[in-house]
Amino acid sequence: MYCFRSQKFIWPKATKRVFLIFFLLFSAHFSLFTVIQAQETRPFLTDKDQFNYAMFLYKQGHYTVAAREFGRTIEYFPGSPVIPQAQYMIGDAYLNVAMYHDAANQFQQFIKNFPDNELKTEASLKLEVAQAKVKEAALLSIPKLPTVKITPRSELRTPNLAPAGLKRGSKLITPMRAVQVALFDGKDYKEVEEELYRLKAAGIDTIILRVFHNKDDRFYSFIKPKNKVGVYFETKYSPVVEDILGPVLNIAHKKGLRVFAWMTTRYADYGLETRKDLSCKAYDFSTKNIVSCRGLDLFNEDAVNHLERLFDDMARYPIDGILFQDDLVLKHNEGFGSFSQRLFEKENGIKLAPAGLYNGVSENGKGGYYVAQYTAEFWRWSSWKNKRLLEVAMRLKVKVKKRNPHVKFAINLMYESISNPPYALAWLSQSMDEAVKQGFDYYAVMAYHQQMQDELKKGPFEINKLIADMTYESVKLIGEPEKVLIKLQTIDWNTSSPLANKDVIRLLKKVKGISNVSFALAPYIKDFPFEELGRPR
Repeated sequence: MYCFRSQKFIWPKATKRVFLIFFLLFSAHFSLFTVIQAQETRPFLTDKDQFNYAMFLYKQGHYTVAAREFGRTIEYFPGSPVIPQAQYMIGDAYLNVAMYHDAANQFQQFIKNFPDNELKTEASLKLEVAQAKVKEAALLSIPKLPTVKITPRSELRTPNLAPAGLKRGSKLITPMRAVQVALFDGKDYKEVEEELYRLKAAGIDTIILRVFHNKDDRFYSFIKPKNKVGVYFETKYSPVVEDILGPVLNIAHKKGLRVFAWMTTRYADYGLETRKDLSCKAYDFSTKNIVSCRGLDLFNEDAVNHLERLFDDMARYPIDGILFQDDLVLKHNEGFGSFSQRLFEKENGIKLAPAGLYNGVSENGKGGYYVAQYTAEFWRWSSWKNKRLLEVAMRLKVKVKKRNPHVKFAINLMYESISNPPYALAWLSQSMDEAVKQGFDYYAVMAYHQQMQDELKKGPFEINKLIADMTYESVKLIGEPEKVLIKLQTIDWNTSSPLANKDVIRLLKKVKGISNVSFALAPYIKDFPFEELGRPR
């Protein structure tokens, strides 16, 4: 067995040059910038944070979701002192939504597990109520003899209920087989056309095309950039790097491929970087001051109006859809400033005091800060921020559809929005439950297996099972499998090298067995066996 770290190997000069050239070419091909990256390290939520989040949902009247989160308090924090109350609250939440059988089971479990708890008397009374309702429902469910109606033969044909312009039997939303294109491999449009032809032949039906360019992103190899940052479509509201959206749309549509424009929101401040009045504001834990942070302040109407104009220009193209980039989030100390604070006070009747949202703030030894616990007011504020972000998304949707009514919309969702909702709400102001209420066409779940392995410190088997469970939960929550867009990772975010195809395919096959969901590979790499995605059922 060789230990390469302990041995020094001297390369011949010629071999060194060959290796260096190969390394540079390899790095240039696979260095895929920051647009599909792992998030920075998130804070850890305590048992009380999880319980407070569930209690917040309960007080908001979201009883079914609250029951789920009280259950997760018990699952994630065995031995916690809040478990008895969490068990009781599950039963109470079910009772509030007339799920009497489930409520009775929970109250029985509570009385059995915690016979000396101070809530035992209340639990016993509510158990009696739930059991009485179960018996009442059983009496009312005695079946009646069916009434048979004879249908004339002339009425036996199935009427065509499809909307005008839609083929009979087709769906408004169809399962997607997509690639998310950060870069093409081709060096000119002819080579890009050949790539799209191969993708179509392999069963791909949708191209999710990057139409924005941040400071550290790589340029498409077939263009001569006019600006260092900006967008890839014509507009007067942002620097234009070059218009590639038009030519790619023309090629893709001829091949029978749909094109979704993959576009930033908060970070679309191209050309406005010096406008401090439009910049996002954050709470600085060290100075306890409000400071500028990256991106636009979406509580400022001028910033939102800027995005509306930008998206309106994008809608002038015959795009088939739009994917909101994963910058439509606000971290746990972002979203402050005068515009946010005035709006919060107007809508909630109380002043927003940053220091009152966090308990036990201390330095974490890594240049950042650790929050021991979030207050009850914090959850109210995070939920309010989430609703504002979704409101902005809906405004952009309305603006685009006025010009192009057929455009579909997809929203990027971090994996925690399904696997750990309080985490997603606290750290990102993101909630899948709330997103579903807004009615997007696709919910793009960033099920990046290697990123999840690194962040959750779990092995491939555990992560694949978690992603399968997330897919099942997403289908259950959304109700339409084809709207669940599972995004699978194809490269290592840290090294930019491609992941083993067999690992991606193994995960793909596991998830495909759950339901007829949509898939996207992120990012597109030329040599992946795209046939493995398979055509939708």
